[in-house]
Amino acid sequence: MSYAPASRFAIGLGTLSLVALGCAGGSSSTGTGGASGGNGASGGNGSGGNASGGNSASGGNSASGGNGSGGTSASGGMPGSGGTSSGGSVGTGGSVSSGGSGGAPSSGGTSGTGSGGNAASGGATGTGGAKGGAGGGAAGATGNGGAGGCASLPLCDDFESSTVGAAPNSALWTIVNDGGGAAPVIDSMGAHGSSKSVKIVGPGSRVYIRNSTVIGTLGPVVHARYYVRFGSALPQGHNAFMVTHPTTDLSENNELRLGTQYSQALVFHWNVASDAANLPTIYNGDPQSFAPSINTWYCVEVTINTSNFHLNVSVDGNDIAGLADDGVPTTDIDADWINAGTAVTKFYTALADFNVGWREFNGGSPVTVWYDDVALSPNPIGCN
Repeated sequence: MSYAPASRFAIGLGTLSLVALGCAGGSSSTGTGGASGGNGASGGNGSGGNASGGNSASGGNSASGGNGSGGTSASGGMPGSGGTSSGGSVGTGGSVSSGGSGGAPSSGGTSGTGSGGNAASGGATGTGGAKGGAGGGAAGATGNGGAGGCASLPLCDDFESSTVGAAPNSALWTIVNDGGGAAPVIDSMGAHGSSKSVKIVGPGSRVYIRNSTVIGTLGPVVHARYYVRFGSALPQGHNAFMVTHPTTDLSENNELRLGTQYSQALVFHWNVASDAANLPTIYNGDPQSFAPSINTWYCVEVTINTSNFHLNVSVDGNDIAGLADDGVPTTDIDADWINAGTAVTKFYTALADFNVGWREFNGGSPVTVWYDDVALSPNPIGCN
């Protein structure tokens, strides 16, 4: 059976750590001894958070007065709140010691000043507040990351800000609709608890949403992540649901594709426009691939390496052995793909665009497909 190739994409999220910086504590001055007084008691050490209290005052030499009472400890800084660390309260110095009859008062510790923590930022990884110094507050707690780390990624669309029934965000996506049928629209159903996704009804010809501004900026290794849901049984032929092109020739004759192929079973396959090879090998390799069920959300992660031409696909966090080109030929998996050489690799020497949607090459009933949380990154992304 002649069919067109299925494309595949690289999917692949980073967390910033909190840094705690210590500020210097307050210094304390030395109390002066009284003339001819009794031996004054040492002043108490004031601790202001981290501040050291005043040094002990030396009492007078011969006073008959009573011993001086020690200074009280300085109160510690207030703890910083999580997210934003509050500045530490100023530490109070030690109380004046009552010297003997001739003893001069000891000066208490200088107030400790602690700098408050900086506010923890949201987004991918919040930065904690800096650690307060003497009398300062505790370091701020780690800020919460943005939902799914989306804000930190070069491309990420969860479709939540789009209007149900409208087209997806035109600042991110252009519409490919070769057959002139129903255009992609935002639907009121989302993956893993979200409320929206993009719905695509594929009548046969290409219906995609395409981004051509991000993928070429990510370097030789690209990770793609998206949730996909198939609304009906898939046609028993060759179909594509993810496509990329190596150049600005965005025709079907220049595609790397990840899609489905039916032979022994209907499973995911890589394919290219020249039909030079399939990954895995049709029929014999099918058991090593992944067979999707209808009306089920799947998290698909794809990695495409344009420098060594390695490929990888995982579904719900599980690597699919039959969809991996690791550079070592494995019978019924990537042997035919690797042996085809440039007849295959010429379709991903570079990446000029990224498309998700539906293309059916062998006829059949229209298929409804939903996508959510579509993302691109030079680093692995994950399914969170």
